[in-house]
Amino acid sequence: MNGFRSSPGWIFGFMDSLLILTGILLGCYFRFWRESSFIDRMDNLVLKVMLIVLVIQLGFYYFDLYDSKIFRERKRMGFLLLGSLGASTIVLAVIYYIVPFLTVGRGIFAISRFLIFIFTYSSRVLYSYALKSWGPKEKILIIGTGDLAKKIKSEIIDNGYEGFEIVGFIDENRDKIGRRI
Repeated sequence: MNGFRSSPGWIFGFMDSLLILTGILLGCYFRFWRESSFIDRMDNLVLKVMLIVLVIQLGFYYFDLYDSKIFRERKRMGFLLLGSLGASTIVLAVIYYIVPFLTVGRGIFAISRFLIFIFTYSSRVLYSYALKSWGPKEKILIIGTGDLAKKIKSEIIDNGYEGFEIVGFIDENRDKIGRRI
């Protein structure tokens, strides 16, 4: 859960808030698109939307969805998003049971959850793709070919440091030239 402390985590938190808000408002629109006064039917809309955004954001945080390492594992990220939205649904159901005036319609909530999943999943995939394709890369030349050099290489590759590119290794032994490490 350390990803949210970094600035990309805050950016994703803000972006997710906008995507969740968009999903809820589109859910309202799609549910009542034939009726001209659907906003009149939504009492306390701002409070309801803020509650949903808060609960879903907390779900994202506790399911580690602000950790950029997860962005590269699309299948795992999708399952974590589904789990987070499921847990958020349960929490919201309990809140709605305790405080009934905060309830939004089932149709709105079902449509919104689907849209929120699509929006947040797509934004993370696009971010990962853009960072990998167009993001600036700092070139790294590792001195040595021993265990520590291999550990540094695996740390960079395994932990998703997309901003770095390992260009090679330097070693005293000429016999190691051309070998993969």
